[in-house]
Amino acid sequence: MKGLQLTHETIEYFNTPVPKTEHRRTEQPYSSDEDAGIDMTIDNCSETSAQSDLKSNHDDAENEIQEKLEEKVLEIVEALNARSNAARATAFLQLRAALQRRPFDTVLSAHRATLADHVSRALRRGKDGERKAAAAVAPLLALQIGEEGTEEFVAEVRPALTATATDKTASLETRSECCSSLAVLCYLMEDDLTEILEVMRVYETIFSGSYLKGDGSVKVSGAAVEEGGVHAAALDAWAVLLPLLAPAHALQLLSSAPPSFAKLADLLEACSLEVRMAAGGALAVAYETVTDGDTGAETELTAQVEAILPRLSELAKDSHKYRAKRDRKIQRATFRDILKYFEEGEVPCMSVRVGIETASWSSWSGCASYALLAAALGGALQTLATRSPRLRAALQLPDLPPLGNKPALKLNKLQRHLQNNAACKARTVARNKNRDKRSAALAI
Repeated sequence: MKGLQLTHETIEYFNTPVPKTEHRRTEQPYSSDEDAGIDMTIDNCSETSAQSDLKSNHDDAENEIQEKLEEKVLEIVEALNARSNAARATAFLQLRAALQRRPFDTVLSAHRATLADHVSRALRRGKDGERKAAAAVAPLLALQIGEEGTEEFVAEVRPALTATATDKTASLETRSECCSSLAVLCYLMEDDLTEILEVMRVYETIFSGSYLKGDGSVKVSGAAVEEGGVHAAALDAWAVLLPLLAPAHALQLLSSAPPSFAKLADLLEACSLEVRMAAGGALAVAYETVTDGDTGAETELTAQVEAILPRLSELAKDSHKYRAKRDRKIQRATFRDILKYFEEGEVPCMSVRVGIETASWSSWSGCASYALLAAALGGALQTLATRSPRLRAALQLPDLPPLGNKPALKLNKLQRHLQNNAACKARTVARNKNRDKRSAALAI
């Protein structure tokens, strides 16, 4: 095989260096921030503009909805003048449903005298359906009618609620509703101690129907059983108003006027489950109120507390088969906590989410007041807690912040979805524009 021969010209050719070529793409300065056209400033401006437009559109839609609802509320107020009792009852129910969803301070404040007249007249002259609906809407109207008209509204409605609560001809549901609404009005809006004591006396005359007989036996008549719900409602309302008194005054009241601590303990023997549980809660609230920072009162009630401990223990372990299984379960759960409080001093704690805030209690009186307010106000508790100073004080929430320092409201799911779609669309449009700039820059 013939070998490969290299000439002098061939060697010189391979040893000659190859000249470097400059790429025209690298001749222009390159910036990673610009990325040949992806302008983040335009993107941010587009997204911010989209969010502001979305917020403006949402505010306009919200205002339009509010105006339509206010017109609907005015129609409902006009319907309270209907001649039919059923139509007026339906109007009261619709008004309560509307007030539980949204505040209507502006509309209601302009018709506060008319509304007070409608409620008081329905309670005095209406039938059971209308009376119950009027009693249920009274606390909501008092909280939304405006500070200027609250005192006049309460002064006109409270006597009608009191008369209906003690009216034996009214239905038991109507009387129970009147007891709860009257307690809410007094608890939130009454500053006169004399009026509060008068209402407490009215409650005592109602639940005294469940006291033991003169010979110490339990009332087992049909009336005592049927009226157990009314007696329990009156007893719960009485227990909510008792902590409004000073501890010394509360102790004096329990010692000199009915019901005494012993009378409340007698209600633990009642044949109605609702009355027994209400009596246990009232005993805990009463003992907590009179012994608040007063060791002398605690010593004075020691003998009476020791006397009721065996009965509380029986109720906490009740397993009688003649009672319904559900009733036994509720009773044991309730009285276990009450027994633990009287034996060990352990107080139940409760925390509830109210909007973006949290209301918490570590007392029997706080838990009782929240249960009453939640039952009477329903869904309006969340809405009014951000507007009513009286309700915030009752829920032990801090004072309302100044108008300029209110936190931004949390968007709901639909609003977040629309906002994300608008922002995504703005980013896509800006990216498509900048993508054309980048293609042009790379083609140079």
